[in-house]
Amino acid sequence: MPALDAPVDDDTLVYRLVPVDSCDAVGGRWQFQSGAFDNSTPVRDDERDDEMSVVLGDTLEALNRIPERLPIETPCSDEPERWGVAKLNTGFLRNEVAQDIVRSPKDDELAHGDVRGAKNPKRRKKLKKHAEWVVEPRLPARGSV
Repeated sequence: MPALDAPVDDDTLVYRLVPVDSCDAVGGRWQFQSGAFDNSTPVRDDERDDEMSVVLGDTLEALNRIPERLPIETPCSDEPERWGVAKLNTGFLRNEVAQDIVRSPKDDELAHGDVRGAKNPKRRKKLKKHAEWVVEPRLPARGSV
């Protein structure tokens, strides 16, 4: 498993769990809203306000896990059909949208990481365009926007 202070290589994929609330149903398929790639809201005063939670592909691989199982293996597993998994490339995050990627393992997700940096509307739109589904939410996408 990569050391906590090991850099995340540019060719590493990171995976973002995306709930259906952060998607639009278009033509019977789920499409990302740009808000799916916003920073988390801190719940404590000592938490940063410029981080987006991800799962690091290199650590996931070292743990012999696959991204397709993330909706069932993570803390959101109480309603896995509501969650999809998007993939983003670390090199894109660093070089195209000026983000840092850090390892931040948690007790319930050893492969946890954070994408740090401001995510204004223009950057979120770029993230939305770059992201691809690994797993779409299993909840049926009804209607169109």
